[in-house]
Amino acid sequence: MIMKEWVFIVLSVLITTILLVGFVGHENHFVGIYFYPWYSINPVRHWNESSSTTVVDKPIWRFYDSRNTSIINQQLRLIREAGIDFIVFSWWGANSFEDNATRIIVEYLRNYNLKFAIMIEPYLGSDHPEYYNYTFWNNTLNYIKTNYIDPYNDIYVYLDGKPLVLAFNPIGMNYNPSNDFPQYTIRITGNDIDNAKYQDWDYWPDYIDVSNVELKIRIDGFVSIMPRYDDTFLRSSGICIDQNYTERLYVREWEWILMRRDQISIVMITSWNEYHERTMIEPHIDYTANVDPYYIYNITKNYIHRLKQDNNILPSYIYGFCNYVLAWALAFFIFGAVSKFILRTIR
Repeated sequence: MIMKEWVFIVLSVLITTILLVGFVGHENHFVGIYFYPWYSINPVRHWNESSSTTVVDKPIWRFYDSRNTSIINQQLRLIREAGIDFIVFSWWGANSFEDNATRIIVEYLRNYNLKFAIMIEPYLGSDHPEYYNYTFWNNTLNYIKTNYIDPYNDIYVYLDGKPLVLAFNPIGMNYNPSNDFPQYTIRITGNDIDNAKYQDWDYWPDYIDVSNVELKIRIDGFVSIMPRYDDTFLRSSGICIDQNYTERLYVREWEWILMRRDQISIVMITSWNEYHERTMIEPHIDYTANVDPYYIYNITKNYIHRLKQDNNILPSYIYGFCNYVLAWALAFFIFGAVSKFILRTIR
């Protein structure tokens, strides 16, 4: 009988301790952003050198080289100050320009407490999804592991306890690598994912209705947002969404997120510096909108601050209050049990 009472007391103490220390915010929000390390000024890359690289807006640093360490540090400082947690680099194959630039940039991430992941682009061609087969994935993942995951394990993004690797459609259309490479968390990102059925995450919310902003929360509690989309200067059949920011799409997307913060874990922003499709939040002189160069950046910074500052205040309060009530109730039971045990022992 005495042994049973001791077991009861020990278990009660353990449960009480867990409840008393259990008041923590049980929802974390991680904010990421797509980053394009493909710019160069000598030779010129992605700065109007051809009709496929049209740029009408100008970064505050003017046209820059993605490998310039001064520019890199300024970019990373702003990204960190905005409250962004991780960067997803657009990656175009081993030893590509983007690969070499990314390897320079990641050397500075620790200085700004930033994490990163790699997004594999369809650099073998978008018209041949069959190219992205087992052999492609095996070689690519080995390269990413050797050059990015292993050397930067402390700042590489892990999801579900495994390194996160993204790939842009049509990668994943013909071959799903997840079963063959279970040591990674692989997410296919792209467009029109509700119809295509093989992607996991939206690259940008191409389903958006500006008149009634309703975002979609995907697997992992993921949601994608953008300040605008405008590739009409790039493509004759382009899409234009909130070209001048007058419809306040970006603000309304963030407000939608704040209202549903308890359902969301990952907010992905498209993009830091994709100038061709004009989704960038990087400070810039805007070609069509008469706004301050930091207008979109400051909106981003303010809303991330609100998202993280207001993280589940009400749910956490209720959660903590219930814990304390239960803990004190158990404390009274423990006191009674201990008192009863002591009195029986004395007698």
